[in-house]
Amino acid sequence: MNSVKIIFLLLGVLLLSGCEGFAPEDKSHREDHNVNILDVEFEPDYKYFYANAQLNDSIVSAIIRGDSTIRFEAREFAGNHLATSNTQPRLIEIKNIKLQEIRNLDLNILVLVDLTLDPEQIAAQRLAVKNMKALFSLSNMHVAFMKNRTVSETMNATDYVLDNYFKPDPGEKYLYRSILCKLDELVGRKSRYFPEVKQDTITRYLTPRQEVLVVLSDGKVYEHDMPIDPEHYALQRAITQYADSIRRLPLFYVSLGSDEREAGLSEEPAEGLDNEAENLMRVLCAKMKGQFLRMLDPYFILNDLVTQFHKQYADFRFLFVNPDLKIYRGLERILQIDCFQSDSLIATDVFPYSVGSIYSPVIVHGATTFQIILRGGIFGVLIILLLYLVFQLVIPAIRYWLFKRKYVTRYTRKNMTYNGILVEQSCYFCKAPFEEGDEIVVKCQHVLHKSCWDENEYKCPEYGRHCKQGSHYYNQKNLFDPHNASFYLSWILAGALAGLVAWICFTANAHGDGNHVLVNVIHLIFGVDANSDRAADLMRIYGNHLYFLPFYGLNIGFFLTLSLSLLTSRGRWWGKRSLVVVVKSLVGGLLSYLSFFLGCVVSIALNLKDNTALIDWLPWMLSGFIIAFVVAYGTDIKLRKALVGATISIIFGLGSMYSWSFAFNSQFDTREFLLLSYMIYCIGFAVSVAVTSPKSERYFLRVEGPIKTMDIAIYKWMSAAARRKRVLIGKSVNCELQMSWDLTSPIAPEQAEIRMVNGNLYLIALEEGVYHDKKPLRVHLRKRLYHGFKFSIGKTQFTYIEKDL
Repeated sequence: MNSVKIIFLLLGVLLLSGCEGFAPEDKSHREDHNVNILDVEFEPDYKYFYANAQLNDSIVSAIIRGDSTIRFEAREFAGNHLATSNTQPRLIEIKNIKLQEIRNLDLNILVLVDLTLDPEQIAAQRLAVKNMKALFSLSNMHVAFMKNRTVSETMNATDYVLDNYFKPDPGEKYLYRSILCKLDELVGRKSRYFPEVKQDTITRYLTPRQEVLVVLSDGKVYEHDMPIDPEHYALQRAITQYADSIRRLPLFYVSLGSDEREAGLSEEPAEGLDNEAENLMRVLCAKMKGQFLRMLDPYFILNDLVTQFHKQYADFRFLFVNPDLKIYRGLERILQIDCFQSDSLIATDVFPYSVGSIYSPVIVHGATTFQIILRGGIFGVLIILLLYLVFQLVIPAIRYWLFKRKYVTRYTRKNMTYNGILVEQSCYFCKAPFEEGDEIVVKCQHVLHKSCWDENEYKCPEYGRHCKQGSHYYNQKNLFDPHNASFYLSWILAGALAGLVAWICFTANAHGDGNHVLVNVIHLIFGVDANSDRAADLMRIYGNHLYFLPFYGLNIGFFLTLSLSLLTSRGRWWGKRSLVVVVKSLVGGLLSYLSFFLGCVVSIALNLKDNTALIDWLPWMLSGFIIAFVVAYGTDIKLRKALVGATISIIFGLGSMYSWSFAFNSQFDTREFLLLSYMIYCIGFAVSVAVTSPKSERYFLRVEGPIKTMDIAIYKWMSAAARRKRVLIGKSVNCELQMSWDLTSPIAPEQAEIRMVNGNLYLIALEEGVYHDKKPLRVHLRKRLYHGFKFSIGKTQFTYIEKDL
């Protein structure tokens, strides 16, 4: 046999590697050079990740030979653009994991060597066995030798055996008998083919390893057209029957023949007596899940061993390290691995993947969840404080400054006009004549001194009876007076607080085990087994993006409904009112969860891997409508107006969500911006509900009973400074509401009073005989009035009513 063939044989057995054909994506590259990235795996802290890849035989051969011209480069793309240099992963190691797969299989390889060949071929076999042992670091590698009319016992492939036992023993070779003898030994049978040969049947049979038989021979079984072995035909039948009975013992036959066909020029079965062994070995290897190898065949033992037990395997593992503070936000990234030989690109492949989400980004060695919540909590409290100061101090001060510029002036002369209003010569409040230089307020036709305006609590004396314009409340002595602030301040603070608490709850729990209900729905939609590889791929594609959406809806729905229900729930006992608020919050949270869950299902069904406004409006619309409906239920807010609030919430909701899109490629922690989006949405929703909510600056008592039903404007009496913000109810002439129409009921001269305390109205029973919900009120116990609050005195039913301005 010529030396060239021997070299190819050694290379094939040495590498024992190969991979199935894989068509490269870029047809401009050579088709015999391929990289196939199978998957990407991350360490728990996402600092390191692995790309498992298949490489074709040419590249693997060059790597194992130590070819220094082979090098790999990796790049990462975010979307359609190359990621910035400070976020690019760095390739730090390339590991041959096919060898590790061989070790994990715990193989026990027995190589049957042919010593009847010439010294050159024996030396080639020795070198192949030695390199195989060194390459795979196998501790369970054995050799046996076919000699003249016999076969040796099985020995460990030690260096001593390799150096001293590979010596020619020319003569007649019993190929079939030798193979059958070693097959018996590998399966734990007592061999009858060479009974005089010592066998290690017990220990090898009890060892839980995968047995593999590798035969190196030229396949010579005839001499002068006569079988060499006297039992040739019987052994043929025996070895065929053996192949039918043994399925899990791979047989690899390496042909060392010398005819031209075996140089790799033909794959057809050989003809003639001299090639009978080759044809039989082909059949035998196929039945036993092994491989018949020629010297020039590109497929090697390693590839076939691994693929027999692992259909999808990787040749090499590329280890990457991520830079600190790199952020994954669910945007699809593409990892590209290029293989160069010198300066020429010979193979490339790309693999798309996504990690994290907008709602729960993954930050490499970033701040802990506790640190984020602490920073965000401080940030949120500062925002709430800033909002309070702006709406309590800054905006009222600006409005008051504008009020003074427009309506406050100096008295100059008689019959002066200001803002189209003729100024009388005397103050409407104190009746004193105006002096030149006096500071006056011309807010309406009832002009008065600025000092009188302040004394009359920042309104003209006729405000509440005949004047609707003569009012601008601003308490300069107490800037923190609640009446200074805008009506919307309480709604804004409620929305901001709801956003802060919802964000804290979401951030603290967004790293759980995932949404198992959503996982089951994904499996159901695609009809996949939960334990299959397809299910894992679906979770990788959709999981990071959609896991947190329903939980996001739950937090927003619950806490926003809770805060707004506290402002809109009226006319209840404290316990009942609290129960109503809790029930509303639970309903709002649950239905919002279902709304976003439905949005996830639609996204999966339409195979949408990223956020899209075409679909996202659906959960936001449903969630906004549900929250508005739940908040308005049982209150004086009309459903039609609640729908207006829901519509506005869609704008704020989608706007806040897509305001994060700018951060897709940004490399700074934006979880605090998520807090800001929470607060923007909740504040916007709260204001939209507040716009449709009745204001309580005009309040009445509806009187029903022995008198014609009427609404008495008690806010007029509360506006009069002389009445000390109280309304007496009784039969006395000193009462603002004298119940002279009920002549038969035992009503005290001063039965009850309605008093304003810190801007809130309270009912106080001064004598027994005041009833609420058919139960008597305790004397001197304050009962806060809400819209729709009912109480009775004698035969008269009173209902407290708040009306829109």
